[in-house]
Amino acid sequence: MKNSWKLKDILLIAICAVLFGVVYLGVTYAGAAVGAALTPFGMTSMGYEPFYGIYFMAAAFAAYVIRKPGAGIIAEILAAIIETMMGNFFGPKIILSGFVQGLGIELIFMLTRYKKWDYKTMCISAVICSVMTMIYNLFVSGYIKIAVPVLLLMLAVRLVSAVLIDGLLVKFLGDGLAKAGVLKGYAVAGGMQQNLDD
Repeated sequence: MKNSWKLKDILLIAICAVLFGVVYLGVTYAGAAVGAALTPFGMTSMGYEPFYGIYFMAAAFAAYVIRKPGAGIIAEILAAIIETMMGNFFGPKIILSGFVQGLGIELIFMLTRYKKWDYKTMCISAVICSVMTMIYNLFVSGYIKIAVPVLLLMLAVRLVSAVLIDGLLVKFLGDGLAKAGVLKGYAVAGGMQQNLDD
């Protein structure tokens, strides 16, 4: 069955979770440092925005490579759990953030029935995720108290970060690894072969 999970899919999810969980923790501290540097200018909340594309990578990469329902959501939640266990100072609430991020990335793939994986679709995925996470931040992270012009600037930076990293870089890396044979047997490799055959 096409959507049945295999051991290699589970292993890739686990690798993504561990790898990106570590990366996310580093990014969290980097964002805090940037926010502190921007505090004198009244832009503390802007500190994390350039990094948001990185925060979505576990979901984007897992979804793009495995191409099965739930891959992105599961990878993102597990990465958030690992980040929490390693000492993220936001605590367990980032696990819920992980769910929102994973769903945001995967939503467009659900709508296309996991059949479209071009750059346009990847970029739309990044945009949807950016908007969904911003809405989430409004109510859960207190962003609703931030002035509208600043919020719009934050969203713009988040969109650029997500499109560049999750819309473009993730697909580029996935395709490159597939061509190199690293992802042999995964759906991404099969999709590339199908494109060549077409």
